[in-house]
Amino acid sequence: MNSTSLLLSFLAGILIGGLYFSGLWITVRQLPTARHPALLLLGSFALRLGLLLAAIYLLANAHWSYLLSAIAGVILARVLLIRRWGPKETMNNES
Repeated sequence: MNSTSLLLSFLAGILIGGLYFSGLWITVRQLPTARHPALLLLGSFALRLGLLLAAIYLLANAHWSYLLSAIAGVILARVLLIRRWGPKETMNNES
């Protein structure tokens, strides 16, 4: 276990998390116009979760430290994307 491998695992986690949550964002935006929204939501969830778990399993390489590093990357991607796509704050000048 070295710091380079941990960093690569973390960066890969950010990439995987970005793909996962971008897929979720696309799915949610398509729900209002979907013919079968429940099927779209469940199919998207199954595909995204399957890819996420497979990628994290491969990244972990039987080392718990790589697993934690990749999961930390996924969480950071989530935080960054929520800040980017989340609700915009407005300034209220209420007295």
